[in-house]
Amino acid sequence: MQIEIITDRAGFEAMREPWARLQDRIPDTSVFMTWEWQHLWWKHYGDGQELRLLVVRDAGIVVGIMPLYLQNRRVLRLVPVKILRNVGTGGDTAPDYLDPLIDPAQADEIANVLVQAILDKSLAYDQLLLADFIPESAFARTLRKHVGTTDARRRESVSARISFITLPDSWDDYLAGLSGDRRNVIRRFRRKLEVLPAARFYTWQDPATLDRGIDRLIELHLKRWTNRSDSHAFSSKAYVGFHREVMHAAMEKGWLRLFCVEAEGQIMAMLYCYRYRDRMYYFQGGFDPAMSKLRPGLVLMGHAIEQAILEGTRTFDMLRGEYEFKTHWAKERHETAQIAVSRITPAGLTWHLRTEILPALKKRFASGNASRLPSVAMAAAD
Repeated sequence: MQIEIITDRAGFEAMREPWARLQDRIPDTSVFMTWEWQHLWWKHYGDGQELRLLVVRDAGIVVGIMPLYLQNRRVLRLVPVKILRNVGTGGDTAPDYLDPLIDPAQADEIANVLVQAILDKSLAYDQLLLADFIPESAFARTLRKHVGTTDARRRESVSARISFITLPDSWDDYLAGLSGDRRNVIRRFRRKLEVLPAARFYTWQDPATLDRGIDRLIELHLKRWTNRSDSHAFSSKAYVGFHREVMHAAMEKGWLRLFCVEAEGQIMAMLYCYRYRDRMYYFQGGFDPAMSKLRPGLVLMGHAIEQAILEGTRTFDMLRGEYEFKTHWAKERHETAQIAVSRITPAGLTWHLRTEILPALKKRFASGNASRLPSVAMAAAD
């Protein structure tokens, strides 16, 4: 097997067809690892960073892809540090399920080639930060094995806790799995919406008017969150530009599901979802707070789950974000993992000090365990 490291946009663009062919051979992969999602993320967030797109070939056939980049940061405001991380992370939008694309017929061998390339000193990074991978994957097992043989500092942790629904065969079957009170709430508020003048549920279908739908989604989201949180979606030019373009690309591929509920000609709630293979992903949403007494967000989420069942999808995935409303709908949970590796370089050790040792010391002080500080410091120096 041979590995190539692509470092320019032209090379990234040229990977579109082989990327799609490889992903077609992988049964368990996500919309966030499609060429469209990854390439557009790099277009909007990659300026000033250094692309490191790893491509594994066997007899000329692409059998492995891992999109990475070198992010240039400063630690303690003074020390420049290079972080090798997944394309899709490090910006202000947060996808999940960023496992590398690996042909399942040769999974262990390809994972080994990728990990050896990542750990090779020629990549010249100080900190490795890989996130949002399945902890039990061939890549994760191989990475743990090889990192354990180096002198670098490693820490693995939870990247995201994700709620999801394994969908039954019908909406009635799904409702039967909820408590009686929950069923009554869903049905009662749906009836209240349905009797409003010109009330209707629909999914946006027209590419020519999609920007109008995106504008309304942004408006509703900002109405919902601007005065409730210091951090919210659609708050940067990069975020808006990326999602506008990726939604157009997803609609063209048949992946976008922009669910809407309106009455009297006014959209009162929208959900931004993807349907990819047998999974529906809920990414973002918004509703008009002026209509909150009608619970339009709740009603539309029920409609989206019902539509996912009707489309034959097997899973409704709430993605990251441990919000209480998600647990009202989804009772199953799983976790993705992230791994941080600090190389023994001045910048790598400084990053380790800033992100691992100093927070641990601060936590000790805050908890009143100052007497244990010497052991923490000694452990950090081992």
